[in-house]
Amino acid sequence: MEMNQLILSLGSNIHSRSSNLKEACKMISTEIGSIVKYSSVYNSPPLGFESETTFLNCCILVETILNPADILSKTQAIEISLGRTVKSIEKNYSSRTIDIDLIFYNDEVIQWPELTIPHQLFRERNFVLKPLNDLVKDFIDPISYLTVEQLLSNCKDKSVLTIQENKFLDTL
Repeated sequence: MEMNQLILSLGSNIHSRSSNLKEACKMISTEIGSIVKYSSVYNSPPLGFESETTFLNCCILVETILNPADILSKTQAIEISLGRTVKSIEKNYSSRTIDIDLIFYNDEVIQWPELTIPHQLFRERNFVLKPLNDLVKDFIDPISYLTVEQLLSNCKDKSVLTIQENKFLDTL
C-alpha cells in the first residue's frame, strides 16, 4: 500500500490544553497513521473571537495509508471523543477542547462539499503557518505555488506566538 503524507494542525484552548494535544496525537497514531515529525507547540491568541484563554497549537506530519474521506471521519471522531461538541460554522468560532484540521494531503487539491485540501484558511493563520514552517518550510502549496516559508513571511496575521514547553510530545 502506498504511504501518503498528511499534515494536520491541532489546537486547544480549554481544559488541559497540553493533555488535549497529547491525547489527540496518541489517537491519531492509533487511528490514522504514524506521526513522523511534529512542530514546536505554540501559545497563540484566539483569532476571530474573544476568549479568556489562549490556544496551544502545533502541526504534525503523519504517514498514512488512509484516504482523505476516512481521515476526516476519524479526526472528527477524535474531536468528539475528546469533548468537542460544536464545529465552527461560517467563521463563528468558539473555545474548544481540540480542533484538528487537515492542511495537506500529499500535494493534492481536494474540493468537496465537506472537505477542502489544502485547508482554505491556513494561509491567513500565523498559528498554522508558524508550526507548519517548523515541519516543512520548503513544501510548495499546490494552490499558490509558494513555499510554506514564503506564505509565512507574506501572512497578514501578525499575532504574537510564543513557544510553549512541549516535552510531552517527545513521549509519543
